[in-house]
Amino acid sequence: MAVYNELQLSSFIDQVFERLRGIEAQLAILSEKAGVPYEAPSQTVPPEVLELVQRGDRMGAMRKYRELTGCGMADAQETIAKL
Repeated sequence: MAVYNELQLSSFIDQVFERLRGIEAQLAILSEKAGVPYEAPSQTVPPEVLELVQRGDRMGAMRKYRELTGCGMADAQETIAKL
């Protein structure tokens, strides 16, 4: 079993997020060409929340999302899970 340090894990997470951004961009292009509306989950989330998610702080992101939107925990969990 491999053991990774914090810097290595952070690098892997950054790579995953970069790949996901590329996939999301491609999905938007394909949806547009197919005439199917597509709204990326990240378009409806405040930038402060996205930053927390990108740093790997999903709990902090849920708290911030609830603080900014006034939604309940279930809605916050669902929104953050989509990111």
